[in-house]
Amino acid sequence: MDSYLVQHKICKALIICGIWLATSACSQAGTAAKVSPAAAADTEPLLQVNVYRLDVDPASQQPVVTLVDSDEKRAFPIWIGLAEARAIHSELQGMEHFRPLTHDLLARIIDKFDGKIQRVIITHAKDNVFYATLVIKKDETFFEIDARPSDSIVMALKFNAPIYVARTLFEKMSIPIKAPKKIGEDYGLRIQEITPELTQYLALESSRGVMVSAVRPASRAEKDGIKPGDILVEINGQLIADVLSVNDLMENSKGPLKAKIRREKQILIITLHPE
Repeated sequence: MDSYLVQHKICKALIICGIWLATSACSQAGTAAKVSPAAAADTEPLLQVNVYRLDVDPASQQPVVTLVDSDEKRAFPIWIGLAEARAIHSELQGMEHFRPLTHDLLARIIDKFDGKIQRVIITHAKDNVFYATLVIKKDETFFEIDARPSDSIVMALKFNAPIYVARTLFEKMSIPIKAPKKIGEDYGLRIQEITPELTQYLALESSRGVMVSAVRPASRAEKDGIKPGDILVEINGQLIADVLSVNDLMENSKGPLKAKIRREKQILIITLHPE
């Protein structure tokens, strides 16, 4: 019996150490603090945001993830690393890797410890570097962990947790975006061009088609089965060259459209109902 208790305590200690090691691996200078629910309350107003698109900055050739407010009027770009860009892309596509990558490992350890990512907060910027906090909940206790925004966004997508930006930071660093086109308003689909740089950074098979960057919940697009990360290759047998061609086809349609979609390494045929 004594031997069993010792083994149980050792196992529990290993799990705790595993969480500490994994969280440290996903932050440049990660620190964790145990706080009460009251202490976890925000000290300044926060703004909830969503992942808007994933792109490559043509000037720096660095991946950029863009967050957007709920009204989709202002965009908040963050320049990130290649590995994090691929991880975000994998989460948007719902890809499962043959063996767990770093973010997968961290998520499994948190699950094993009966924890959950409660939310992610991008708190401030200093010397052109953004800082974020992962808030992990276990039972009724909250743990705040310093992390990079890119890693935090990946973990938020894994746990379907909300992403927040400090309102003052968002108002200072965000930029206005164009009003959504008719396809986005009516059908609930947001698409973006696939540049050669994006093809290279995300290890896509081809730059042909356009990428689905977001699907509005409960929209006709979601009901038709389209998912973020899908690549529209053809519509009604016509090859898709750019966003404009998709808009033209869908806005001028007089009935359902047959779309060829590349999802991960599969080719799917989905019926679209844009009317």
